[in-house]
Order: sequence, then structure tokens, then C-alpha cells
Amino acid sequence: MKIKLNQLDILLEVAAQGSIGKAAKALHLTQPAISKTIQEMEAEIGMPILQRSSRGVTLNEYGQVLLRHARDIDRSLHQARDEIDNLLGKAMRQLRVGFTSAASYGPFTNTLIQFQARYPGVKLIVMEGRPQQIHDALENQRLDIAVITTASNAVQNGMYYETLYALSNTVIAGIKHPVTHTTSLKKLMDYPWLDWDEPGEHSILGQVFRRYNLPLPQNIIHCSSPWIMARMMEQTDAVSMWTSVRLRFPGYSPNLRPLVLREVLPASSICILCPNIARLSTAGNTFMEMLRINTRDWLQDSDALEMVVRV
Repeated sequence: MKIKLNQLDILLEVAAQGSIGKAAKALHLTQPAISKTIQEMEAEIGMPILQRSSRGVTLNEYGQVLLRHARDIDRSLHQARDEIDNLLGKAMRQLRVGFTSAASYGPFTNTLIQFQARYPGVKLIVMEGRPQQIHDALENQRLDIAVITTASNAVQNGMYYETLYALSNTVIAGIKHPVTHTTSLKKLMDYPWLDWDEPGEHSILGQVFRRYNLPLPQNIIHCSSPWIMARMMEQTDAVSMWTSVRLRFPGYSPNLRPLVLREVLPASSICILCPNIARLSTAGNTFMEMLRINTRDWLQDSDALEMVVRV
């Protein structure tokens, strides 16, 4: 077969994205160009390689064979690049990881500790931020991978994402807050609210109020610091929506408590995110695999069972 390397690149991206449109966006190509390349490969092997459905595209048995060898070739090329870089004294020696604070609880921090112990020669650069900040840093190549909190599985701009688990959400208040019985979002609208993000598609608070056809509260303070939020709730009647892990962080639980709502709040997913799974470095792939294993083990703990939403 006369398959070109750029064709294998496109095959890898289509397989990772499960969509011709997303693959085109990730590779900065047009959808017709992607489709033409797939047709050229199908003509070369004499068989179709894709299955199309309403959910996107998947590789059939012929495509899976081609994909397996494409990954082997891609891995070999990366190894060749590493060997050449070693000869030139420019070996890759760092991994840049972004995370949101809620995603840092449990398996993520354990993975950082284990990775550093196992690969002390790899420089770890770890950055905390809000989901959109982390997403922008990935797009601008300031980060290699990220573990973020998201209220949905919709990831923009062709990013590869992989859901690890989902956390329940609750409304939090100070222990002296006047609301002590079961309440509703509507009855809480007159209190000050603390929101992580400004109003928009990324605001979990905005999504929840739209879900129940309610306007946003009039008094909203936007703050990305959980520590400052906690102090404000301790000293005022402000409330906020937090994931279930927040009260597990040191120093928060003694002075804060969850309010009991009639409404069911949507879960927040903890996801791995990276611009291009097929082009992720060996260090990045190793970190992701270690995180998967640590997550699997953590999900068996009673600690996780109290916070994780089974979906």
C-alpha cells in the first residue's frame, strides 16, 4: 500500500475525534479535504474504513487494522524524534499540566506525586485556573494536558476529552445562614450569590438557573478563589454552588454547610483534556494512564462513593 504520513495523521485524528468536522478543525483543514483523504485511503486498500452514524464516525474492522499500524508508525516516529533530540541535546524534559481546583482532589494530586517520583528528570509545570482559562492555555500551546471540571461533555474546538468521573453539586452557605430547612432556588434568589465565572455559557450557576426557567439573582459576586468565597459565606448571608469535594478541603467544613434543595442540581464532570491525543508526548500519555489507574482505584473508596455521581 502507498499510504502517506499525512494520511495517517488524518486517520489518527478522525479516530480520536469521532467526527470529520472536529478532526478538520483540529488539523486546520476543511471537511472536504478530510473526506477526500479518507476516500484515497479506502481506494488504496480497496475497502471502506469508516462507519457513519448520527453520532459521528467510527472505524470499521478494516479501519481498525489500519489505525493500529498507524499508531505503531506514529509511535516509532516519536521515538525517532526523541533519539535525534537526545543526540542534539534537546530532549523533551517537561510536562505542563493544567487543572481546576475541584479536579485536584483525590486521584489528580496522587498522580502528580507518583509521576514526579517515577520520572524525576521530567520538569513538571502545574497551573490552576478556571475551565475556560485552562482551555485557552491548551489552545495556545501553553499546556500539554489538563484535568478540568465541566458542566457538560461539550468541549469546543476539536479538543480530545475523556470523562474520568462526575461529582454532585450542592448549594453551600455559612453555618449561621438563616435558611435551615429544605428550600428552593427561587427562595434563595434574594440572597447574595458567589459564582465562579461571569454570566455566560461557562457559568454553572447560569446553567442551573436556566434549567429551571429562573432569572439570575440580582446580587452576584464573581470570584474564582474558593478560600475567599468561604470567608465571605462565613461572614455574610451569601450562598454559592460547589461540587461535593469542596467541603473536603482543609479549613472549609467547620464553618460551612450544604443547604437542602428541592431541585436536583446537575453533576459536574471531571475530564482529561488535550489538543491532540495522537500527538501527545510520551510523558503526557504516561501521566494520563497513571491518572486513569489512580481514578479507578479511588472510585472504589468509601470517600469517593459519597461524592461521585454514577452515570
